Amino acid sequence: MKNYEKFTVEDFVLDDDFRDWVQGVSQQETFWLTFAKMHPEKKQDLHMAEQLVRVATVAAERLGEKEIREEVEDFIEKATMTTATAEDTSSMVSYGGTFGWRAWAAAAMVLLALGMGWYVYTTPNSSPLIMAETKKAGEELLETVNNSAKPLNIQLSDGTEVLLSPQSRLQYPPRYSNNHRTVHLTGEAVFSVKRLPEPFMVYTGEMVTKVLGTRFVVRAFNKEKKFSVQVLSGKVSVYTTKPAHSPQDREVKGLILTANQAAIYEKEARQLTKTLVANPTQVKVSPTPVDFIYDEVALPTILNELEVHYGIPIQYDKQSFYNCRITATLTNETLYEKLDMLCKTVSASYEIVDGQILINGKGCE
Repeated sequence: MKNYEKFTVEDFVLDDDFRDWVQGVSQQETFWLTFAKMHPEKKQDLHMAEQLVRVATVAAERLGEKEIREEVEDFIEKATMTTATAEDTSSMVSYGGTFGWRAWAAAAMVLLALGMGWYVYTTPNSSPLIMAETKKAGEELLETVNNSAKPLNIQLSDGTEVLLSPQSRLQYPPRYSNNHRTVHLTGEAVFSVKRLPEPFMVYTGEMVTKVLGTRFVVRAFNKEKKFSVQVLSGKVSVYTTKPAHSPQDREVKGLILTANQAAIYEKEARQLTKTLVANPTQVKVSPTPVDFIYDEVALPTILNELEVHYGIPIQYDKQSFYNCRITATLTNETLYEKLDMLCKTVSASYEIVDGQILINGKGCE
């Protein structure tokens, strides 16, 4: 079942069921009328999407660019003259005011799209969001560019949610097929991937992130020297490939990341390394909050508890540290602050190696 409550304008426009209903060929008339009444907060999005669909299907044949520009100019001129008195006659919702002008202007731009293959529409209190049709490796793709100052939520056809950061670009197919799910990212995005048998793959230049279902962050701005993948939950694999993205070109080296681990790809050196995220969070959900309060507790017991709750392997000589007894309250500290305090107490140190924590020291006699 599609989560229409989270749909944006572009999501409705790209949804086949919504377009069928607007065009009067849907068998779900009751559903859409009920949805509009039960979700008044979606009134503006529904109306704008309805207008975009209606205007985009007005012409029976593709017009030339000159004719389309003339139609757009005439359309906008008429909309401007009637903004103050215009009333929406749609059977779905009533709509007017200054935002009505925005809807008409956006719909007019879709007329231009009939001949040029792209459109730009403006939403309230935001910069333009660009939606385009493009081709990559022989497949038709949609492209969303977030030129606003806030993250943009995109829902893909498989149920995956993408939170696209400002000044970022995402390319994706209208619908997934052929047993594979792929997107192409330039910039930064948080992915909450719908768990399905088919793997989900994020291409960012020569770095590829492959998952089945999890939540992670990919940062890959062209102007930066490094790309990164941070895993928030679940497990992902990260590897490098040549621009052709063909299986035979894939390099042997790859990484498996779990929660709180990260991969860094240095573009110039083409080197992929594993590390930890800047601020690890607890991954184990406990019925009661963990207080991390210790009274003469053996250090290995404390480290084991940290390993379990943060999901990060901690390597150390258990025999050497077995006699180290700790009395401390570590409730409000970050993981790294906890480790700093523990290591200082027993004259040890720690370092991050290959996505793990390695503790070095003589231990306690």
